[in-house]
Amino acid sequence: MNTPIPTRRNPVPIAWISCVGERGGAESLMIECLRELDRDQFTPHVILLRAGPLQGLLEAIGVTVHVLPSHRMRQLHRVAASILAIRGIVRTHGIGLLHSNGFRAHVYGGLAALGSGIPEVWTTHTVELPTLATWMICRIPTRQVLSNCPRTDAAFRRLGFPTTMIWPGVNADHLEVLAGSVPAADLAQRYKIPRDRRWITVGARLQRYKGHPEFLTALAALPRSLNAHGIILGGTLFQQESEYRLELERQVAALGLEDRVTFTGYVPDAEFAAFLAASTVVVHPALDEDFGLTVAEAQALGVPVIAFDAVGPSAIIEHGQTGWLVPVGDVAGLSTAVAAALSPGDALSQRGAAARVRARALFGSRTHAEQTGAVYRRLTEVRSH
Repeated sequence: MNTPIPTRRNPVPIAWISCVGERGGAESLMIECLRELDRDQFTPHVILLRAGPLQGLLEAIGVTVHVLPSHRMRQLHRVAASILAIRGIVRTHGIGLLHSNGFRAHVYGGLAALGSGIPEVWTTHTVELPTLATWMICRIPTRQVLSNCPRTDAAFRRLGFPTTMIWPGVNADHLEVLAGSVPAADLAQRYKIPRDRRWITVGARLQRYKGHPEFLTALAALPRSLNAHGIILGGTLFQQESEYRLELERQVAALGLEDRVTFTGYVPDAEFAAFLAASTVVVHPALDEDFGLTVAEAQALGVPVIAFDAVGPSAIIEHGQTGWLVPVGDVAGLSTAVAAALSPGDALSQRGAAARVRARALFGSRTHAEQTGAVYRRLTEVRSH
């Protein structure tokens, strides 16, 4: 029997720190955690180090947002000014805990928390390359690291940090509402996608390690009789690898896939969810992935996923039960798995139903928020004694 969590008389203000103002996977994690966070226990703030559309998304779920002047991290005097500004926000709003979202955010959150005498929680999304900058950032103390997968958990434990692994969470109910708000016919008309084809969707930002070339090569190997149409959702994030889409478009032309592939660029959240829900199968060909938010989102919507067997997808997908896992980089295997998914039979619907149950049970945003809130309570209660 679960013991009820007592309601605080005065909720503790906590503040996440984000280095960006755009929405990527790490920012989606933050939004869904704050959407589900117990407001009787905590009052959420977010400090953005760069202006952008993320502010409106956060304010829409009742989060107080503070936007600081943007700068580059090599501008040390402006880094210092931002840390002082964060300390001012802590004092003004009585912030009891800072939560740094990502590696660079820890520079600001760790030092601001240290100077303010409050605890910091540091969410890590990947294992960084062993550079001098990495070494210096890891010298900044924190009260608690929250890792997103076993690999990052082990890496930060080796560095001596107090570490708790919490899988990122997906708000399945919210996704379903979004998906239901945009009919597939509207997507087909807006993006000029043949509705009579079977949509094979990749939903990932355009970065090379996400495996788009492998997906296109696998798609080209499929018989046309399978009637597959590839949809690539997303664009470049933070202006990184801006030439990558042109490279992919050249590959599409070289493979003769011009009439079988659609690049959508960035789409609104509702359209993204609707594309996933309308897909016959979702492919996640990332060559290295600590989690894979799209994998969990698609499965929570009841759509099976085919993915390379990287760290995150191998945890989310139960091979042969909720989807297919293929050795990393095995393009022929990827093509074979897509062909198997499109073959006659009920394997696809059975795996989709099983995927929906498993994703909601293990990777829900409410579970993520509850586990994160438990860390907040422990650190703020220790501080108050």
